[in-house]
Amino acid sequence: MESRVRTCRYAYAAVVWLFVAGILTQVFLIGLTFIGGRPSLQSHIGLGHGLAIAPLLMVLLAYVGRLPRPMKLFTWIAFVVYVLLADVVIFLRGSAPIIAALHPVLAVLLFGAAVFLAIRTWQLVREGNSSDAAGQALASSSPSNAPQR
Repeated sequence: MESRVRTCRYAYAAVVWLFVAGILTQVFLIGLTFIGGRPSLQSHIGLGHGLAIAPLLMVLLAYVGRLPRPMKLFTWIAFVVYVLLADVVIFLRGSAPIIAALHPVLAVLLFGAAVFLAIRTWQLVREGNSSDAAGQALASSSPSNAPQR
């Protein structure tokens, strides 16, 4: 596998795992606000908008890292769900509260998509490493590389 592709896959894995951690932090911050009695809504909002870089990077890295087509599709789904979650649905609180109530539902869907991508990327990176090692071992033991008598 090409070095650039491998590097982008590792970068994708790092970004998607950080995105998962960011989503979990969002849940903690909103729980702290509504259940814990500590005002952290501004932190929740700020982090939510700060997380925007992750799905953007994921889309870019999915193509440069030549991820399989289903993973590219799920990356786009995560991106669209994030945009709906952070930039569309939440701003409908006043005019369409029923639609705005989809905010936590979309967060759960986004978390599921992100975890799926994180696990699948980890598997892909591990498979790539083992196939690279196997390919190198096979190449070094092939008859064409054997010393001539």
